[in-house]
Amino acid sequence: MRKASEILYRFRGYILALFAVALLACPAAPFPQNYSRMVEVGPYIGTLLFYALGIALRIRARQFIGQHTRGNTHEAAELVTDGPYAHMRHPLYTSNTYIALGAIFFHLGVSGLFHVFIIAITLFEFALAHAEDRFLEEKFGDTWRAWAQRTPMSSANIEALFCRNSGDSPARTVLQAFRADASTWFWFVFFNLIMVLIKFYTA
Repeated sequence: MRKASEILYRFRGYILALFAVALLACPAAPFPQNYSRMVEVGPYIGTLLFYALGIALRIRARQFIGQHTRGNTHEAAELVTDGPYAHMRHPLYTSNTYIALGAIFFHLGVSGLFHVFIIAITLFEFALAHAEDRFLEEKFGDTWRAWAQRTPMSSANIEALFCRNSGDSPARTVLQAFRADASTWFWFVFFNLIMVLIKFYTA
């Protein structure tokens, strides 16, 4: 089980790339013809909401966590419990899920393989989070268990994720956190440009 978790974590970027290619291979939903019909514009509203939430949460999490999360192996010099980590255990994985849901809404609309992709990406991010939990429990033991007991894997209290708690001391400013994910933002923009071009080409 541990070996499988290590492989999943090591190749997570490639797996997400396969998800992206599979999504692009699906027929794209057309741009809305009637902007007064919620059934047509709803997916685009959903896209903007998921993107905004995912990007904001990712930047907020990156303010508190180091660059070790970008490596190919699990690492953690210390257990981060400040900022969004005081309210959920995996804000980075949650942000990835929100951004992926936004892309699914944008490309597919609410039709076709929409539900298949949502279930697949959610299960993938959940598996990553579970693997990280096991790593952190092995490394930090009772300290992790005490934190995990009071901190859910995800949280519906979105506002609390961005509030400053007493004792919070982010290691980075918002701009520094944004720059720390420069490669992520490059691929995010590149992928969305491809989706837009596909929509125009198939219109």
